[in-house]
Amino acid sequence: MKKIVIVFLLVVSTAVFAKAAEKPLGVEEYTSIDQLAAEIASYFPKVQGEVTAVKGDRLTIALGTKDGLLPGVELTLWRAGKEILHPVTGAVIGHSEDKVGTAEVVSLSETSSTAIVRDRLLEPKPGDKARITPKKISLAILPVRADRPEILKTLADRLNDLGRFTLLDDEKVAAFLRDRKHRDNSLVREMSKAFNLDVIAAVGIYPAEGGKLLVTARLFYADEARPLDTIVAMLDLQSKKNTFADVKPFFAPMAVEKSSITELPFDAQLFAIGDLHGDGSLEYVFSDGARLHVYQRSVSGWHEEWAQPAISGGGDIQHINLDVADINGNGRPEIFVTEMRNGKVVSYVVEYREGVYQRIADVPGFLRVMNYPGMGKILIGQDYDPRSFFSGPPRQYLWTDGKYLLGSDLSLPDGVGLYGFVFANVGEASPLLMALDDKDHVVVYSKDTRIWRSEEAYPTIGIKVSKPATDAAGVISESVSEAEKSQKVRVAGRILALDMNGDGKDEIVLAKNIGDSFLGAYTKAEVVSLGWTGMRLEERWTVKDIPGAVPDFQIIRRKSGGADILALVKSPGGLFSRDTYRVMTYLAK
Repeated sequence: MKKIVIVFLLVVSTAVFAKAAEKPLGVEEYTSIDQLAAEIASYFPKVQGEVTAVKGDRLTIALGTKDGLLPGVELTLWRAGKEILHPVTGAVIGHSEDKVGTAEVVSLSETSSTAIVRDRLLEPKPGDKARITPKKISLAILPVRADRPEILKTLADRLNDLGRFTLLDDEKVAAFLRDRKHRDNSLVREMSKAFNLDVIAAVGIYPAEGGKLLVTARLFYADEARPLDTIVAMLDLQSKKNTFADVKPFFAPMAVEKSSITELPFDAQLFAIGDLHGDGSLEYVFSDGARLHVYQRSVSGWHEEWAQPAISGGGDIQHINLDVADINGNGRPEIFVTEMRNGKVVSYVVEYREGVYQRIADVPGFLRVMNYPGMGKILIGQDYDPRSFFSGPPRQYLWTDGKYLLGSDLSLPDGVGLYGFVFANVGEASPLLMALDDKDHVVVYSKDTRIWRSEEAYPTIGIKVSKPATDAAGVISESVSEAEKSQKVRVAGRILALDMNGDGKDEIVLAKNIGDSFLGAYTKAEVVSLGWTGMRLEERWTVKDIPGAVPDFQIIRRKSGGADILALVKSPGGLFSRDTYRVMTYLAK
């Protein structure tokens, strides 16, 4: 794609501001830097569509406003080239790409757009593809003024957190500008070439009435200095909280417009996150108890990228655990699912390959991913027995010769199961094991010795699995009592250990569900962080007043410090309405 430059030209006089507004320009009202970052990102959605018609230099493309496309955006045109063959089998494993040229979007409907060819390497034809690169966009923030550096840093963090950009270090920017006095288009081009950038944001921030800040943005392409768009915004940060940022429904887009998707269209029980495509952006994986659903976030909202097909022949299926991690080391995390199917516990692995989600392995028994200090994420498993449920010692799985193969045993204290525990580096001679007991108290072990138990309980929802009825020989049988048929095993909920503040010591993070309705369900929750003092765990911080139960949660650490806590929230319905499920995100600074 061509180099694109975003320039924030700051308007300080009423006359200039009025002149800019004559274009006309709408003055956006922003209350967070997240909204400003989202406005920038809205010009770079990851989209791809087909050229459906060609008439001279005008193209019709099957991409529209529903895909997040905006007028003025430049698309790369390409078509599939020669076949790429497997060196051994000779099978077709892909095609090379032949670049056709570039085109600028000039008009849009909901489902299609008209674009004008700007650069022509080949003659465009129907069937060619048009896209904005799915790869991360290299971006630098160019400060126009030296004041308000904290806002520029926060803007850089927010752009980086969106997963769409790679930010140039601000020290490199400062070094580049040190001996350069000019601030014009030639500087933009020079900086772009020096660091091989895709985007430059020249940002300036000026005070306005009422303690607000005035931001004006002109967007244009660097190589031609051709304007792309202009943004005028009033930024009001006075209401920002110092501890946790605004609570946002996670399925609303990170933009000014609200998404029509405000809740999940299914009952979500488990939740995991990972860069499944290996392109720098995150995918969000949910389990409704029997099927997987993968969601992606774009500036136009949230959409379901993939839903797992129903198992042919049906059957009784209940998911027990869901994790995402790159265990096979190919740069794309796998999805690990453990389920009870027709009275037997099995696990399987799904991975995004060659543009589709594929089931790549089946593993008997239970699986889970855990983070082990000094080793990173590892895969562990345990055998299943219908009489005892968990059977034998947990063991590590290793990726060897294209398979997940069992490795060494993992020693656990008596009473600690495969789920509901973590190893944590808390400054002791060796990692401590932190586990939830059957009453949801946190128990701390040093090797096999219990050294502390919390007075307070931290109720996790977990998963309740119907244990199959068996006879004395362990054979699943129908000739048992109703009481035996209704036996359930509770699998503990998620507990995480990670270094939240960069001090080299892990904190323990878990959900605490509280309150109940007359129907006996949790009505609200908290996410709690506990730190080890050397003698006990003490609370570090708490996300309070989450409006519903939290069946599962995930944490995304920010490179600049702090983290996003993403909670899957189940809000109870009434007598005539269903429970609702959504994900809410909280910023821990």
